[in-house]
Amino acid sequence: MAAAARSRALYRGAEPRLDPSDACVSELALQEIARGSFTSSELAPFLGGPAGTKRLHSADPATRLRGNGARSPLQHPSPRHRRRFNDDANKKEKRQ
Repeated sequence: MAAAARSRALYRGAEPRLDPSDACVSELALQEIARGSFTSSELAPFLGGPAGTKRLHSADPATRLRGNGARSPLQHPSPRHRRRFNDDANKKEKRQ
């Protein structure tokens, strides 16, 4: 749920917390969460109650924000990247 909400926010122009490199917005959202770019209070609305909060690790202090936190627009993946991803997904479905 948190990754989906973050993906939508990035797509709508939210400032990324990591260097996006060639990652699409959904990959970037997952990387941001996995690398501890969010505090437990930021993720709390997406957790399933007190048990979920206890399992949450604190933000990694080694995580560096892209451009030292300076704002710059995120570029969306090219249509070619999306097409390649969709083609690969379709190939996997046909094999199964």
